[in-house]
Amino acid sequence: MKLLEQAVGAVHKALAVFQAVLLGILLCLVVYQVGSRWIPFVPRALWTEEISRFLLVWVIFLGGAIGVRERSHFVLEILTPHVSRMVNAVWEGFIISLEFIFCGIFFFRGFKYAAVLLYDVSDISQISMLWVGAAIPAFGGFSLLFLSELVLKKLFKGVR
Repeated sequence: MKLLEQAVGAVHKALAVFQAVLLGILLCLVVYQVGSRWIPFVPRALWTEEISRFLLVWVIFLGGAIGVRERSHFVLEILTPHVSRMVNAVWEGFIISLEFIFCGIFFFRGFKYAAVLLYDVSDISQISMLWVGAAIPAFGGFSLLFLSELVLKKLFKGVR
């Protein structure tokens, strides 16, 4: 169990670093876009706007998966802390099962959506739209991994 936690923790950290890098590139591209509109000697580049949109899609979906691991995403707290542990456990199990269904839909249907984009290319930068569509099953896959780790932690916690 400890090895699984370390492996998933490493995936989480790598994902967070990758997302931060993408966010930094996105920020630089947007600053360049704005600067090229206001500074006369800076050349305008049309591809920066398109790439910025693609990066934004990846930043959003990776952030969603990170939020699932950190339990800051899909959190629904409507039960008061005065309810019994059993009711809280059943409610939490229900919420996690809904998360599994939701993320599973993103994972499996995301592959079908990405397959449709396989032969489509963007207008300006001529990048395969598969790279953009791949963010959807990536979100689903990482989220399912993080949810599986959470369930295993809860199960083994109850065994001890």
